[in-house]
Formats: sequence, structure tokens, C-alpha cells
Amino acid sequence: MKHLYLLLCLLPLGSLAQNAPAWGGGVGVGNGVEVHAGRQQRGWLALARVRYRWWRPGSGPGSSFLDDVNTKSRQLEVAAMAGYGVPLGRTLLYGGTGLSYLYGRHLGDCRYTAAYSGLVGSRTYYYAYRDYQALGLPLEIGWLSPPRQQARLGLAFQANFNPERTLFGGMLTLWLGHFGDTVTP
Repeated sequence: MKHLYLLLCLLPLGSLAQNAPAWGGGVGVGNGVEVHAGRQQRGWLALARVRYRWWRPGSGPGSSFLDDVNTKSRQLEVAAMAGYGVPLGRTLLYGGTGLSYLYGRHLGDCRYTAAYSGLVGSRTYYYAYRDYQALGLPLEIGWLSPPRQQARLGLAFQANFNPERTLFGGMLTLWLGHFGDTVTP
């Protein structure tokens, strides 16, 4: 009886071997920088990303590219998502949504300017800032190119809807591993 139970427990593993999950991970650059990972099985996807994004003041002191600002607005996002991938020939179109945790810093008003003599600039702008934490709803829709020696290039449109700073942006991604290789509808 014990062997029959063991056999019944191992039977599903034979069917999983035919549709073994594919894992992958990589990096992305665009609206920030990110490290991501994914797992796929039978079209279903589990995605995770850690993205760091920063930006300068939009106007006022310190908004020029060469200005020195004591701190920049920034945001760290940790997201876990579930989704589905659809093969288009040897490429993959995928989408996913889930839950994210955000930690960031918003710049406020310019408080004061410190002058010094330097090669590029002669002023540093000091801003008030506010730290924040929030939960968000991440969304990612992407396309992966045909694989080349376990590597895929991709484009991803990403959004994060949250109460502090909703983000939209694009990302050029590099996936390593077998993610996207075995998607079957």
C-alpha cells in the first residue's frame, strides 16, 4: 500500500517533465535599471523584478543636467507578478500584473544653495525631501525576441499604479536562460 501511494504521488511528475518549467533572469535598462526573473510553464508566467529609478527636479534650481543636487528623487520597487505568454512564431508576447512594495524619496522645495569653486559647477542645491513607502499594482507587457544561445532581447512597457507616484515607462531587457522557450498555447 505504501508503494502504491508513492507511485500515485510520482505520476504527475512524468507529465511535468514533458512541460518542464523554464526559468530565466536578467537585467533591464530604460526608465531606471532593473534585475528580473521569471518562470514559465504551459504559458503561465511568474515574474519578479527589482527596479531602481531616479530623477532630478523638473524645474527650478538644480534642474539643469550639470547642476549638483544634494539628493535626487528616487524610488525602489520590488514586484511579484503573474501572467500569461503567447508565442508569436519564435518570439513571445507576455503580460503580467501583481503586487509591489515601493520605497522612495520625493524632493520638496529648494531650501538653500551652497557655493563652492569647482570644475563643472559652482553651486550645490539642497532640497527638502520626504521619504515614503507604499503598495502598488505593477503591470508589465513585453515582447521577447527569438532566442540566441540562451539569451533573448526584449522590450517591456511597465507601469506601477500606487498612491505616491504612478509610473509609466519602457525598458530594454536582456533575458538569460530558457524563459520564453517552451510556451505552448
